[in-house]
Amino acid sequence: MPARTRLVKQALISFAIIFLGFLVARTINSTGTPSYELSNSVDLSKDGIATNNRLTGQRLPNIELEEVTGEKISTRSLFGAPLILNIWYSTCEPCRRELPVLAGAAMQYRDQVRFVGVNIKDSASVAEKFAAQYGVKFELLLDINGQFISQLGIATAPMTLAVDAQGKIIEQIAGEISASKLDELVSELLK
Repeated sequence: MPARTRLVKQALISFAIIFLGFLVARTINSTGTPSYELSNSVDLSKDGIATNNRLTGQRLPNIELEEVTGEKISTRSLFGAPLILNIWYSTCEPCRRELPVLAGAAMQYRDQVRFVGVNIKDSASVAEKFAAQYGVKFELLLDINGQFISQLGIATAPMTLAVDAQGKIIEQIAGEISASKLDELVSELLK
């Protein structure tokens, strides 16, 4: 048998062995691939992926947040007027894109609706400087220890909550909010 034919046979046998090894390895590993089930719970004890709790109809819990000045403020002190509450942080890209929308709406509806931003990751100085770059003039609060988002079951940002004057959440929007959707929320609050 010529040398060239032997070389081709050896290459084909080597390829077949490698291919069979790949198939065997793939079969063995296919049963060990983890699978995850989406859930409305932040309890990850069953290998689920945390999502936001459905908050519509619930009352805002009485939690202590911190103003950028360092003063403590209770969420109860936010009651008394319709409220748009936005949960955000500076390195969240959708949060960056929606801040100008929120800043504009806060100016437009300033005599009718209270706007408050709750920062969940940044220091007071970072949150304040970052918000100022986007024209934010509304109140900024900090959830320093994560108690606010934990108690509400909020796992993603941004999150915008429309809260009536009595503290009841009438709607929640997970993800970036558009100007038109924000106008709808405000209209709903002012009914």
